[in-house]
Amino acid sequence: MPDSPLVLLVDDEQANLELFSAILEEEGYRILSAKNAALALQLLEKNKPDLIISDIYMPEMGGFEFYEKVQGVAELRSIPFIFLSALSDRAHVREGKELGADDYLTKPIDIDELVTTVRGKLKRAASMRSAMQSEFEALKEQVLATLSHELNTPLTYIIGFSEIISSAASSITTDELKEFADLIHHGGGRLKNLVDDFLITVQIDSGQTKSYYETDRRQFDLAKSIDLLRNEYAPVASEKGLEFIVKTEKELPVVGSETLIRDIIGRLLSNALKFTPKGSVTLTAASGSDVVRLEVSDTGVGFPPQELPRVCDRFYQVNKDKQQQQGAGLGLYIAKNLADINRSKLEISSSENAGTKVTLLIPAW
Repeated sequence: MPDSPLVLLVDDEQANLELFSAILEEEGYRILSAKNAALALQLLEKNKPDLIISDIYMPEMGGFEFYEKVQGVAELRSIPFIFLSALSDRAHVREGKELGADDYLTKPIDIDELVTTVRGKLKRAASMRSAMQSEFEALKEQVLATLSHELNTPLTYIIGFSEIISSAASSITTDELKEFADLIHHGGGRLKNLVDDFLITVQIDSGQTKSYYETDRRQFDLAKSIDLLRNEYAPVASEKGLEFIVKTEKELPVVGSETLIRDIIGRLLSNALKFTPKGSVTLTAASGSDVVRLEVSDTGVGFPPQELPRVCDRFYQVNKDKQQQQGAGLGLYIAKNLADINRSKLEISSSENAGTKVTLLIPAW
């Protein structure tokens, strides 16, 4: 039965391999067997079983070391793994489970328990694969929909106005040329932001950003970073006719990655300015006993409180069909994850048509 689940058995006792193989083949499973861990690793180079059952006490390489080597191969990490041994003491059970094994059986093996355990682990693994596939399909649809809109719109600006300039250069006035250039620049900036957000999301999900934080973490003065952000976002607020208010203490020592925390605050300011058609955006920061409390509040469109559980989800945008939004819906997802990586806390409160307030609590030491 080529479509039946494949089980890899690893045991240094030939009698056990023969017994377990006979039992599981009777249940309809395909079997691979190895008398030691080294041979099992060779088999795994060309085969990906649906389940691995391994003895713990084997010569040269024990079951725990074998498990760690399997976990070191990315495409094998999701395979359910069952330890078996003649010892049933709690210390060995605990050690196996702490490593991350899915279950632990002791010899002499009860046939019914073996069959039930194998069946249960394979059923759960199949269920998890199905759920992951559904999640992947949903994510793929979100990515395609986002790329379709967010790539095509700015590309229309860039291609359309560059064609006008190219075909009618002699008849275009200086003012028109500047307007076209501004629109092309705007489209290019929008594309760059989209690419940057996708790259940062991949770096977060892959653990690269966490590693960067560990090397970049230090104490720095948040007040200086806020001054730089004030200079960056004040022209944006002025262009929209918004009042931009910044209130901070002279010095705000915090601990974290200055680059990542500035990214978080920049995203909060960008969101506030984007969704505030009139009124003001305010940034305040003050030190407490063990944290610096930074708040970005606005008088913008806000959103219903029931949307709060989802606003930091990847690709999620509130009232996407009702209001024009530029971006992939990754801003708050990135901000929330960067805050978590920096051991900071992000809190959001909002009411529809009554503005939004985002609070960032950053460790002071």
